[in-house]
Amino acid sequence: MSSTGRVIQGLIILSALLGILFLVQVYGVLPQNAFVFVFVGWVMYVIDSVMTFVRPTVSFYFGFVLAAITLSSSLPQSAHYSFIMSGQLLPSTTFLLGTLAQLLILVLVPYYALKGRRRV
Repeated sequence: MSSTGRVIQGLIILSALLGILFLVQVYGVLPQNAFVFVFVGWVMYVIDSVMTFVRPTVSFYFGFVLAAITLSSSLPQSAHYSFIMSGQLLPSTTFLLGTLAQLLILVLVPYYALKGRRRV
């Protein structure tokens, strides 16, 4: 696997690990149906993390889709920004690291795919 592939793999695994922290933080805050939705999303990241070792290319594309869904659902939430404005360190760090990981996945997966096409 190329170095870009290793970085993508690490970002997907990081997303799953940050998901644990996020689940702990929102457990008592979110309504049950919203928490279940977030939990299912985290399970998808765990599955994707395992897939990075078995079928990396498929996993990277799946991670790309998950990153797009995650960002489209989290960036519009004003509550996420209120954590930053209020100076709450743990929720702010979780949000910022997760957002950065998702953005990097959205940039690196197309780069990885284009780089792979040039070799053939």
